[in-house]
Parts: sequence; C-alpha cells; structure tokens
Amino acid sequence: MKSTRSLFLASAVLLFATGLAMSHPVSFRGGHQLMVGASESMQSFEFYRSYTASEAYGIHAMRFDFDDVEDFAVVMQHNWLLKRWNQPTAQANLYAGLGGGYGEAGDGGGSLAGLGYARFDYETRRIYTALDCKFFGSSDFTRAVSTASIGFAPYKAEFDDLNTWLILKAEHVSESGEDIALIPEVRFFWKNYFLEFGVSTDGEFRTFFMVHF
Repeated sequence: MKSTRSLFLASAVLLFATGLAMSHPVSFRGGHQLMVGASESMQSFEFYRSYTASEAYGIHAMRFDFDDVEDFAVVMQHNWLLKRWNQPTAQANLYAGLGGGYGEAGDGGGSLAGLGYARFDYETRRIYTALDCKFFGSSDFTRAVSTASIGFAPYKAEFDDLNTWLILKAEHVSESGEDIALIPEVRFFWKNYFLEFGVSTDGEFRTFFMVHF
C-alpha cells in the first residue's frame, strides 16, 4: 500500500535527519542499533535490540525501485552472531538473520514475505573486508542484494578519534535488470557513530548512517 511505503520513507528520512542509525546487526547486551540507507533505487531501515551479546531482534524494511517496478517489504527479524574471531590486531564476525512479515510488488495487493540474511566481515585497524547478502521473498516478488567490500584506512586512529576508510564495494540486486555496480565510498567512524557516502559507476549517489546506543 502506498500509505505503508510513505510512512516507512517518512520515518527513514526523520531518523536520518536526527542522526540516529546503527552498524552490526548484533551489538552488546541491552544495546540498540539503528541503520538508515538511501539511494535512488533502494532505501532501507533497520532497528534492533540486542538482548544478549550474540542475539538481537527488531524490524527490517526495504524499498526497491528499478525500471518503474516498485517492491516493498517490512519484516520482524532475528539476528545471530554465529562466530567471532578475536586476534590481537584483527577481528572477524559471522552473522545470520531470519525474518517474516509483509511484502508487496508495485501497487498490487500484499502478501506474506520472508527474509534471509548472512554477513561475514574481517578487519584490522588498516584493512576492511566484508561479504553481505540479504534475500526478500514473497508470492509477488523476490529480491536478493549481494555486496562485497574491500577497503583501507589511510591513517591509523584510536577508537575515540575520527576514523576514515576508503572502500570499494561491488553490489548486485537480483531482478533489477542492472549489472554489478561498483561503488567507491568514503566512510567516517567516530565512537559509535558511522557515516558513509558513495557514488556508483552509473552515477547513483549512496549514503548510509548508523549508530549503537
């Protein structure tokens, strides 16, 4: 329904404007995470509460707009930190998520929708890599968003300092009619705040803002 999509987009814009957002799908016990992302073809909103150090639950909504075909889904999602590898100068994480809710394609009627999510990342204070995939499916549409990222920090900073990263991301959205997009990005990270800007090789501006609290 258009009213549902309008409410989602208005909430995302408001939360982005007031500076609320998030990073990993699971944080510390009792912590909250909020993420808002926007581009011309996709908008996303996620909010989770971590009730343990390895489990979180919340809401995940996405809107897709490719070739005048508009898909929308909103689900209740549960996330797990399956494994964390801690090293003296590096860390790696493996996450998974499942969700269920509502989805619709275009202006047609809606139906039940499901979500599957997986993420692996590895980073040091100078190197960053990540693989990420989320799949939305309903009787009306299916969308899979897959990304691979690699980047580096031009200088080594402490946690309380402003961290800067230069990232190259490859992204593919199924059923979009588009090829794999390459997206150079600049990422700023300060304490629990995270802001990212990028422009894809086809000229589409991307932004992503997150925070843990």
